[in-house]
Amino acid sequence: MIKKLGVIFLISVLAVLATPVDAYARRGDMGFFGGISEGRRLPRTTETILLEQNNGGRNGRNGNALSMNYRELVFLDGRPVQFDGIIEVNSGSPADGSTSGTFNTSYRVRPSDATTEDISITRNMNFTVYYRVEGSQLILFYDINTNNWSEVITTPAGDFTLDPQRSSFVVSIIEDRTPGVTYYRGDISARMVFIGPDDEPVIMEQTGEFYGFNSAWSATETHRMDVSIINGDWALQYQIRPSVTVNKILQFVSNEPTVISFEGNYREVHQSFAGLRYDIFGAMPHFMWDESRQGTLSLETVNVFEQLPAPANMGFLRGHPSEDDIHRLFAMQILQGDPRFYVPEQAITRGQFMTALARAIKLPVEPEVQARGRREPVTVNLFTDVDSNRPEFRYIQAVQRAGIAFGRADGKFYFDYPIQRQEAFSTVIRALGLTELGLDPTVITPFMDSDRIAYWAIREMAVANMLGIIGPDENGNILPTQAISKGEAAALFNHLIEYMRTGLVSDYSEQIVNIAR
Repeated sequence: MIKKLGVIFLISVLAVLATPVDAYARRGDMGFFGGISEGRRLPRTTETILLEQNNGGRNGRNGNALSMNYRELVFLDGRPVQFDGIIEVNSGSPADGSTSGTFNTSYRVRPSDATTEDISITRNMNFTVYYRVEGSQLILFYDINTNNWSEVITTPAGDFTLDPQRSSFVVSIIEDRTPGVTYYRGDISARMVFIGPDDEPVIMEQTGEFYGFNSAWSATETHRMDVSIINGDWALQYQIRPSVTVNKILQFVSNEPTVISFEGNYREVHQSFAGLRYDIFGAMPHFMWDESRQGTLSLETVNVFEQLPAPANMGFLRGHPSEDDIHRLFAMQILQGDPRFYVPEQAITRGQFMTALARAIKLPVEPEVQARGRREPVTVNLFTDVDSNRPEFRYIQAVQRAGIAFGRADGKFYFDYPIQRQEAFSTVIRALGLTELGLDPTVITPFMDSDRIAYWAIREMAVANMLGIIGPDENGNILPTQAISKGEAAALFNHLIEYMRTGLVSDYSEQIVNIAR
């Protein structure tokens, strides 16, 4: 069964870039200095729909230059002092279609109106980023340009000025771009030599790693860095774990007036949370540290609301177990058309399921309407049984291009045939890019009818169960070859979206930083 809150689909190594190489440019939006920023806003639903209609979502980068509120702890005079300012990020990106090359990414940290007189940071950094594409993976190496690296930190003890010629800063990153989520990890190694107020060198060394992901529903980046400072006759060692998360949640709001044409509607809330934790491991001499060796810091942000369409003509669903799931999907435009034709007990077809799945994970698709004078897209009909003039055809192209689903061995897609449960469940895990979690050669599922699961679906269904997306029915069965109903499919899509909203966030942020939100 699908928890309230899947033919053989041949996955090909040719299923690589379903999205632009740097679709959201989120990596490094906090900088690499141990501070926190408010994060980059996710695209609104309206923006996504307009991009899909006008250019197929191909350029939905949400901007590569941005300015954000920023907060950092400075330890250069022996104790953490809070700095409030602005971080400006200008993220370059790989050239479209290029498998290797370079681009520039710059960071600027400066004081804001909220900055106190006691602590100030002025930092300018420019990286040359070398990259290469390996299948679905992007490898990046950030090399600092010392001629464009300047930094002055003002503390109650005086000014600390960076000597860039004696300093180094290296960042390396690997990204894996799956259909619905881009996952990445990286390493940081830096040695910064400051000239202190007494003209003596102060050495700060930091090493660490960071993890992140971005999707249409959430994005998180978390760092864990070990830092040591040698300042004349004292030294300090500490670990700092900054993290930023942005996501969109869905809320139903009932209207208060009685005389109004609709009872209520859903709204999407775009929210952000940034926080860090630090732990002091060592201080020499010991008596210099007489305060708490642990602490946390957060950065307040303002939520942004977007209204979604009010459900209409859906009174026939009142009281149905799938009512809320179906309402949500129509509000988010994942299900479209006349809702009266979405009968929960009917089997959902392969074409209908794949169309909704593509919308759920925001796969880029060819534009629905081409502007006059623009070149028409090249349409290649890979399936003999699907009319390329059908409006759903571009979604089938998208899931095929992304490596989520292909036709069967006879070259047909069987667009209007009911989709099996094992087909549906498998494609959801492929959309998340998490098939690798089921690589155990002796895959075991808890289902009583596990022996009925096709060999090509067993790994993904084991993963779906592990993540809590599916589970056995009251008899312990999963019924892999049965058709999935429209009501069950609605619950599955909502559970997928909810996992992308919050489930991934917990693994990438809360478990590492351990800060209560």
